[in-house]
Amino acid sequence: NSDLGWLRMQLGDNDKAVHLRESSDEMAVIGMWGPNALGVMEPVSDDDVSPEAFPYGAAREIRIGAATLLAQRVSYVGEPGWELYLDPAWAVQVWDRLIEAGQESGITPAGYRVLDSLRMEKGYRYYGTDMGLLDNPLEAGLGHALDLDKPSFNGRDALVAVKQAGIARRLRTLAVGDAEYLPVYGGEAVHDGGLVVGRLRSCAYGFTVRMNLAYAYLPISYAPGAQVTVEVFGQMVPATVMKDRVLSASGQLAR
Repeated sequence: NSDLGWLRMQLGDNDKAVHLRESSDEMAVIGMWGPNALGVMEPVSDDDVSPEAFPYGAAREIRIGAATLLAQRVSYVGEPGWELYLDPAWAVQVWDRLIEAGQESGITPAGYRVLDSLRMEKGYRYYGTDMGLLDNPLEAGLGHALDLDKPSFNGRDALVAVKQAGIARRLRTLAVGDAEYLPVYGGEAVHDGGLVVGRLRSCAYGFTVRMNLAYAYLPISYAPGAQVTVEVFGQMVPATVMKDRVLSASGQLAR
């Protein structure tokens, strides 16, 4: 509802041909990601889903069995894959075909906490937790996604001013404690020298890197390698500022 409300606020007098409506209930969404995603998709669809024909970021209609759906080649976990948007009446049939095709490669249904774990190892942000109306893309480490050479878009002047002045804080990835799981949920205070320098945003256990991961906005001086402490249920736990991508493209730990 907040997204729809924001879009409605952007409609101007010259946008009378634009019609906005809520259609979330009209679609089911299946996310299918992983190193063997292509091998699962190819046998269930007659369409060409190869990387050459279906590059990252593309979206098009394909068929899986008798179902026609919109496939978008995106991934929120740092592995190849698709988001599939389809009529709910076909969702179970498509799900069953994907599960059957993925048995040999060990496909496994997974919940949102698994997605959180994987996306945080890759440094992916979540709007609403890591970013909000009081944050900006430069502070969030998403400056690479901005094209300030475009002549006009909502917020451009404000972002140009922020870039010229320089940011005072930055969203950083923290490794909290050691390899043992800690119950961190977000909102915990980050301390340094007796002062609170930030509070945790997203938190998850990174099962690939075996670390408790958390995001927090910290003063810009806290670069990777800096040491802080996080208050976890009254205990002061050492934490290290990491690179945004804790897990590198090669699958190695990036400090």
